[in-house]
Amino acid sequence: MITQSDKSLSAREPSQRGVVRFSPLVKLALGFLLGCLWSTFVFADHPVDVQRLSSEGDYFKALTMYELLPDRRLNDDARVSAAKSAWALGLTKKAASIFDAVLRSGTLDNDDRARVTLSRGIIEYQEEHYQEAGLFAEKAISLLPEKAPLRGRAFLLWGQSLVRAQAYATAEEKLLRALGEMSPADRPDAALALGAVQIKLGRLTQAERSLKTIPTSYSNASEAIRLLAMIALQTRQNDRARFWIEKGRAKHSDAFHDSWPDYGLTKVAIEANDVPRARSVVERASQKFPPSDPWLVLMKAALEQAEWSERAKGYR
Repeated sequence: MITQSDKSLSAREPSQRGVVRFSPLVKLALGFLLGCLWSTFVFADHPVDVQRLSSEGDYFKALTMYELLPDRRLNDDARVSAAKSAWALGLTKKAASIFDAVLRSGTLDNDDRARVTLSRGIIEYQEEHYQEAGLFAEKAISLLPEKAPLRGRAFLLWGQSLVRAQAYATAEEKLLRALGEMSPADRPDAALALGAVQIKLGRLTQAERSLKTIPTSYSNASEAIRLLAMIALQTRQNDRARFWIEKGRAKHSDAFHDSWPDYGLTKVAIEANDVPRARSVVERASQKFPPSDPWLVLMKAALEQAEWSERAKGYR
């Protein structure tokens, strides 16, 4: 028999359907997020706060505040900060759109306009739109008639874009200009790109000279060492090739963990007529890498050829 109290409970039951119940931890997290957003909404009054939040690395809040501010209150500095925040969050289309709005404003001086233009070019480069990246770099350079580190970075972007288009001779020219204008801290980027292009052009002596200017503290020093080892192998400087490979493995083991260094050491041993050492290197590599590894296949072929040559000498 259903009592009146039972009926009341039954009548309330449908209203509870579809209600999501959160655990206390989830409620706390949601409350924190809503609180952060609410504080952003409440204090979204000053464009300078967009700059402050962006400079502090709080990119999401900076971009949210930018979206809440009315256009009439926004200035170029706030827009640039918002674009950088969107860029940092991986929202490249959003960043590009905001940068374009800044460039359309017409209130920037040449230096700032060149800086924003260069940022647009870098975004295009990251999106693999290399022709557009080169055009933005060229535009940035046209805004800077005098030598300057910023203009050097634009020449670097232009050169790197030309490399992607396989226009190596023209890229070398731009990268040489970049190297002559960039600040000392940024020069290794240009030297590395220049050395790689000069290898493509067969200018190995110039490439070696460019790569040797890169300090060991440089973040991509491992790539420079690898290129120097490749040059030494191509020019049959066996001792130098071994030196660079061993240095790379000692200083940058993460970047030299693949099979190419073993291939290089195999070639060095064969060039020195030391077939037993080459065989030892190949045997160790065979234990570390799958049979289909391309460098392992090449070193096995080189070893086999050296062994046949050695046997042929014994028959004479």
